[in-house]
Amino acid sequence: METLKNIILSKTGIWLLLLVLAVVIPPMVGGYLTSMLILICIWTILCFSVNLIYGYTGQLSLGQAAFFGIGAYAFGLLTVKVGLGFWPAFFLAIVITGIFGFLIGIPALKLRGPYFILVTLGFSVIIGVVFVAWIELTGGANGLAGIPRPNPVPLPWGELSFESLLPMYYFILFFLIIIMLLFSRLVKSLIGKTFIAISYNENLTESLGINTMGRKIMSFTISAVIAGIAGVLYSSYNIVISPEIAYFAKGMDVVAYLIVGGAGTMAGPFIGTFILMALPEILQIVPSLNTLINGIILMLFLLFLPSGVSGGILSLKEKFSKKRIG
Repeated sequence: METLKNIILSKTGIWLLLLVLAVVIPPMVGGYLTSMLILICIWTILCFSVNLIYGYTGQLSLGQAAFFGIGAYAFGLLTVKVGLGFWPAFFLAIVITGIFGFLIGIPALKLRGPYFILVTLGFSVIIGVVFVAWIELTGGANGLAGIPRPNPVPLPWGELSFESLLPMYYFILFFLIIIMLLFSRLVKSLIGKTFIAISYNENLTESLGINTMGRKIMSFTISAVIAGIAGVLYSSYNIVISPEIAYFAKGMDVVAYLIVGGAGTMAGPFIGTFILMALPEILQIVPSLNTLINGIILMLFLLFLPSGVSGGILSLKEKFSKKRIG
């Protein structure tokens, strides 16, 4: 009995419990809540992209919304205007986003501190302007419509279609789980440890013979790819996309999600995204006030709980363990 209790209270047990809830709850709720869960999953993936470059590598990027938009538009254009199938367009859109991340990362990561932040912010603003101004390609302010959902999957008893919300939710949840598992492996690997070392002291890390510039570019490119995946999933789910998805304010919202949840932790993207997306819905706040509410919550967390929810929980666990030892 004690062993079962320890398993349930362990990190693995908690993650498994959350997975079971994520699988079981959606069929019990209505379409509106299912659509909210889909958006939470997508923004959590985007939050993981910020977590890698900021939480683990120590480089605050405000350009993740631009990579999100590039992934979404690349997928939309490849399927709607070029006529590619879902999966070829899916992978090609991710590659395109990764190339943009690599090319932007080379000059941007030569800068540090506020200069790097301003460059990524400027990149996001430029991408947003391009999406609005290039009407012949992107549709301008009207956006792009008719983006397909995944192809039906043949089954022995019929086929699984993704036209309804529930199958689409499980499709996006699958990618969230895969990204979380790969992310966990990455940050625990030797490469991931060099990312963390750079975030603590870049000069010292470089003095040990590690190519810090190469590692930062790698982290930035991977984070762009993750953001691109989130953008592809969003465009496929929403069917219609508009330039506002690439606005820099979206990227700042995701940074707020991460800070509230706890940067540099696995649980941070989940906790922060859920709190700041679910709270306005629970309180039935006017959508135009969401950014204001998020800003107030972010300010309170920076003042009273700078390590975020997950960081605060870890601090409490350490205090309790010290008391038990004492």
